[in-house]
Amino acid sequence: MSSAAFRFVRIVLGWLLVAAAPAVTRAQATATLSPDRVTFYTEPNFKGEALAVEAGAAVENLDRMRRSTRQPWTYAISSVKVEGAARAVVHSGPNFSGDRLEITASITDLYGASRPTAGGTWDRCIASFSVAGPQRPMAAPAPAAPLPPVRYESAPPPQTVYVVPTPAGPPPRVVAPRPRYDPRMVDQVINRAFREVLGRGADPEGLRHYREKLLREGWSERDIVVDLQRSREARAVNADEAIRQAYHEVLGRDPDANGLAHYRAKWRDGWTQGQIRDDLRRSTEGRGNHIRDVITKAYRDLLGREPDPEGYAIYEKAMRERGYTERDIRQAIMNGDEYRQRARSGAAPTRGRGR
Repeated sequence: MSSAAFRFVRIVLGWLLVAAAPAVTRAQATATLSPDRVTFYTEPNFKGEALAVEAGAAVENLDRMRRSTRQPWTYAISSVKVEGAARAVVHSGPNFSGDRLEITASITDLYGASRPTAGGTWDRCIASFSVAGPQRPMAAPAPAAPLPPVRYESAPPPQTVYVVPTPAGPPPRVVAPRPRYDPRMVDQVINRAFREVLGRGADPEGLRHYREKLLREGWSERDIVVDLQRSREARAVNADEAIRQAYHEVLGRDPDANGLAHYRAKWRDGWTQGQIRDDLRRSTEGRGNHIRDVITKAYRDLLGREPDPEGYAIYEKAMRERGYTERDIRQAIMNGDEYRQRARSGAAPTRGRGR
């Protein structure tokens, strides 16, 4: 296979199992990949949606690839798993531009990888990449039975996308299907996009306008976000004020000088208010605040008191090291003797979101 071989994308959508294509299990799909590959994940510790890339393949613009949430893969990667003799070179801009990082070993959390930009990290900052490795022999597909561009697997989401180099010939044209929205859910989608960009819910005129776009013109939620970013209201948003508001909502404080400078740069790169809030929630401080809030609220709702130091330490460790969710914490408390005694005594604690 020459170094100028074309590439194509095989998109594996677990939730799109249809009768027109045979089911392929995740094990079977993975078995056909080269042992030299790099897999990119949307969450730390190799969790979330996955983008598996064989050595010899590259993606010059992740904005052209869609996740199961219909959001682009651009600025969505938080951990990287390197297998075999592969290595990846990632870039902060499309077309292999911007800051550059060579990855030769797995990284469980890109938040710990610093970028040359002052105060920046590589978490959710990858816009293009290439994967290199040893050239292994590949058999050309038979002309009468070319590889299909889409394979289906029986496992449920999250979606896994495979990017592999083709041995020869022009790549098949991959057309992303336009999303189809339940009419009962379109207002929720529109309001989410408005909060993402403008920090508020949609007004009646905006709802009417974007309902038409979603239901009749095949727009996606991402299309609405991009359109709102071009609006006069979005251009009039004060960046510093938006950043301060995000800090107060997520961390409960004003931004420090480095944080303000960092998110000003992100704002200039096209980040939305929602992306800034999400990034703050994923920070070490944001994660700590979230854990504290989950445990404290669970104790107050279910036991009617503040958490004791011993109990807090147990549940904090469970959330940090074992991946406990808010629902898991609440269930564990309700399985305890104190909660059962309160229930027998007639106390009726509020179970809240965890139930």
